[in-house]
Amino acid sequence: MPKESSYIIRLAAALISITLLVLGLYLLQDLLILLAAALVLALLLHPLASWLEKKGFPRSLSIAICLILTVAVISGILAILTVQMVEFASDWPIFIKKAESYISSLQSFLSRNLNISRKKQMLEISNQTINLLKNSGTILSTTFGTIIHSITTIILIPIFVFFFLYYRSFFAQFLEMVFPNTESHVLKVIMRKTGQVVQGYLVGLMVVMLIVSMLNTIGFWWIGVDYPFFFGILTGLLLLIPYIGIWMGASGPVILSLIVLSPSHAFAVIAWVASVQFIEANLITPLVIGSKVSINPMVAMLALLLGEMIWGIPGLILALPLTAIVKVIFDYVPSLQAYGYVLGEAPSRKKKEVKLEKMEPDENEET
Repeated sequence: MPKESSYIIRLAAALISITLLVLGLYLLQDLLILLAAALVLALLLHPLASWLEKKGFPRSLSIAICLILTVAVISGILAILTVQMVEFASDWPIFIKKAESYISSLQSFLSRNLNISRKKQMLEISNQTINLLKNSGTILSTTFGTIIHSITTIILIPIFVFFFLYYRSFFAQFLEMVFPNTESHVLKVIMRKTGQVVQGYLVGLMVVMLIVSMLNTIGFWWIGVDYPFFFGILTGLLLLIPYIGIWMGASGPVILSLIVLSPSHAFAVIAWVASVQFIEANLITPLVIGSKVSINPMVAMLALLLGEMIWGIPGLILALPLTAIVKVIFDYVPSLQAYGYVLGEAPSRKKKEVKLEKMEPDENEET
């Protein structure tokens, strides 16, 4: 067979395989999101579970303790946010009155400067309200279905985390049987490195979330935003969604400042959050997470876009740790090392020059 025909067949096979893979990820997204989230969380809890086992605890009890501690931490954070939300709800009528006053002022501004009469404005608002009411059934059913699905997933994730941790030796033996041509120590290195990468990324992310929460809380308090503690923690937690999460959390204090305080306070909130995000992206995250997830920015952006297209918001959250896992596998499989190189950070020019200098022979060296 000619080389050109062989190349075309291999290329076509690769493209078909990628298409089927993406299609499978999309069609089975509910199940795969559940398994991926459970796997990532299991890798995070694995060191603690192993430590407890070394202390003499049975494996099942060790895993149960890890899960109980995790649920306790998450419940504590949710309890703090709930208390703040209850206080926020008690002041809701005050915010509504101020919002009505602000909307009235905005209508006067539009009528005075853009020649849009109040009657026309109210007619447009009425039309939009009617359209919203027409679609309210679909919106409510979709929202209710999403809530039920999310609750079901949250309940099932700890169960699969338990299975992943309890049967980890069984899964390791399974991988050795699937890849009989790969040496046993290589598979162990891949599994250990995968766990270290995910653990380093998630622990680093938690530290970054804590720092960002503190910075935003201080900034919102200094600007004068109501409930700075609540909004500061919220913007930090939403860093789970890269790039856009912090702005999703900041939308609340921006709108609240615009209604209760003034436009200048709202702009101050935007400026503060933008400064915190700049410091987080260029100083805090590289310093804390560093090279634990050595993925170049272009690949990270592509992974986030692809994750969002296939799995939505969960895809944004899981894109980077899953890409890091794939990179570790590529790095240790000889036939896939080139793809691992493409996913990783490009070596700096200075390192390349030093490497070339070492490779060049010394003219004064005796041969």
